[in-house]
Amino acid sequence: MKNDELEALLRSSLGSMPAPKRMEQTAVLCAQIVGQRPRTEPQLGFWGFLSEIFRFEGGLILACQAAALLLVGLHVYGAADHLQTLPAYIPLFALAVMPALFRGRYRGVSELEAATRASAAQLTLAKLVLAGGADLVCMTLLLALQARMAGSCRQMGRMILYCLVPYLACMSVTLAVIRRRGRDGMAMSAALALGSCLFWYGSAKLCPRLYEIPAVGVWLAAFMLFAAFFVREIYFIIRANREGRIYGTYA
Repeated sequence: MKNDELEALLRSSLGSMPAPKRMEQTAVLCAQIVGQRPRTEPQLGFWGFLSEIFRFEGGLILACQAAALLLVGLHVYGAADHLQTLPAYIPLFALAVMPALFRGRYRGVSELEAATRASAAQLTLAKLVLAGGADLVCMTLLLALQARMAGSCRQMGRMILYCLVPYLACMSVTLAVIRRRGRDGMAMSAALALGSCLFWYGSAKLCPRLYEIPAVGVWLAAFMLFAAFFVREIYFIIRANREGRIYGTYA
């Protein structure tokens, strides 16, 4: 029986007490209709889910990362002190991730995301995987450009630290903002990322010794500190997903 026929049958029984036989017939028809629907949704694997996120968010993530790579690459190619001022431009890669991370909250569809089979924690984690892969490619190209301009790879270890420390700091703050704030979190994260650019640029100008070889230990300590904060935020996402709890203020 079609839905409209069932609706007509139910409407015909309104206004008067239906006969027990009609009630049994209606119950049987309802059970048949419900039984035709699948009881469970098909489960997606991690890579299948990641491909769905890439279909919706991949273009935005790649476009923003390409724009950040172009801006930073132009700086590296034209600046004389590109090694010292490199950390001032790395937060732009974290800034390029924010439109994808905050788009659901900014457009007010976090409730719809929470109602689907994918939780907000899963969505955030998948976007981080895609953005992290894009950032890894961009930073590799950037380091290759710097090594070619320097004519050697002797400073590659320092350049990797100069990239990772500002990036991990910005991403840790962004994830903390996502977890604790709502729609206004994107503006706050963007302001903090731009402020980070100014901070690292000022450190290169006011404290150039920070970028000399004896200061590598300071950069290693900073890397360990911000890596711990970043892993801590990732742990919060994974734990919220496993326990089925709400992730974020408006997730």
